Amino acid sequence: MSAIKRFHAPLIVLFGVIIAMVAFATPSSAAPYTTQPTTSVSNQAPEAGSTITFSGKGFLPGETVTITLSNGTKYPSVVADASGAFTTTVALAANLSGTLTLTATGTTSGRTSSTTIHVAAETANAGVTPSTGGLAFTGAAVIGIGALGGLLLIGGATMVLASRRRKVNA
Repeated sequence: MSAIKRFHAPLIVLFGVIIAMVAFATPSSAAPYTTQPTTSVSNQAPEAGSTITFSGKGFLPGETVTITLSNGTKYPSVVADASGAFTTTVALAANLSGTLTLTATGTTSGRTSSTTIHVAAETANAGVTPSTGGLAFTGAAVIGIGALGGLLLIGGATMVLASRRRKVNA
């Protein structure tokens, strides 16, 4: 076999591998962007029996939002404004204590957001962080990328082996 034919064989194999990768490639797609709702309170460490302002945004415009406390207490529903935000006053019972979660749920969209409060009989400055709606998905489909990398490595190794086998006759 001549040196030219030996050099063309790995190139033909590599070309075939590239064509196969293009044939089996799938289109990428992303989920539609949706704004996650957020909520906040005017005081994260209120006293039992006091009132706090509970606000939220990121709900559908005009959507009815139900408000519940983690101990089962349900507060009157509110309607989100044209921008999907709401603000309401929540009265805490006099017998509440401990760490509780206020949750706002959109009745139409099903979107939820929660904020944690620490209710104490005495004034306390316990720093409690509000919980959020979760983390954004930042992953990628790595199988296709890994397969392409593996095939390119195999093609490169084939070319190196083919170039080492050539003998130059002077």
